[in-house]
Amino acid sequence: MPTEPVTDPATARARAYFEEFAEVYDEAASDSGWLLNGRLVEAFAGVGPVDGALDLACGTGATLAELERALPEAALVGVDIAGAMVARAAVRVPGARCVRADLRTYVDATDERFGVVTAIGGFEFTPDLPGMLRGVRRLVRPGGHLVFTYEPVLSGWAPQSERVETNLGSNGLELTTFRWEPGEVAAALDGWPVVSSQLVAAYQRDGLPTVYGWMHVRRPGAGDRRILISA
Repeated sequence: MPTEPVTDPATARARAYFEEFAEVYDEAASDSGWLLNGRLVEAFAGVGPVDGALDLACGTGATLAELERALPEAALVGVDIAGAMVARAAVRVPGARCVRADLRTYVDATDERFGVVTAIGGFEFTPDLPGMLRGVRRLVRPGGHLVFTYEPVLSGWAPQSERVETNLGSNGLELTTFRWEPGEVAAALDGWPVVSSQLVAAYQRDGLPTVYGWMHVRRPGAGDRRILISA
C-alpha cells in the first residue's frame, strides 16, 4: 500500500500527533471515559457470517479487539496513519493485518471488499468526510455494514459550534477537528438503509462532554441480516 508523504497540513498534524501520543493513548482514552468501541458487539449481534472486516483509523486496536469478539470468523484488517498506533494494534490483536497508510490513500487504492467496515473515532480529523464516505462505500460488499462516528456541528453548544477548529491536544501538539452537519453525512451515504443513527456523548474534554454522531448503515443487496460472501 502506498506510503507517500502526507501533504495536507491537517492530516500531517494528525499523523504527528498520534505518533507521539500512541504510548499513552489507551490510558488517556480510559481516563476521558471513551467507551464507543464497546457498542460494536451489540451492533453486530446476529450479523454473519462475515469473512472480512476493515477498521479505518484503527489506532491502538480497540475497535479491532471488539470486532474480533463480535465477528470471530472474520479476517481483520486495521489501517491507521500513525505507525506507532499500528504497532500497538498489531500487538493487541495479533490475528489482524495492520497497515500504516493515509486513510484516503488506502480507500482509493485498495481492491479488497469487506462485509463490515468500521471507523470509530478518526473521521473527525478527515478534511473531506463526505468524499471519504463516498470512497468507503465502494469497499462494503452488497448487504454489508458500515459503522462510523463523526463530530457534528452543534449550534448553541460552544465546544462544537465551529466547523473547523485547531487546538493544542493533550500532548501539546496541534490537532485540527472537522465537524459536519448530519444532513451532509446522510447525503454522502447514497440512501443506504439506516440501522442506527444517534448522537452520543463520546468522552470528556476539558470537563465537558464531546458529542459524536454514531451511524450504522447497510449497503443494499441483502434481503435479511445474513451477509452472504462470494469469492
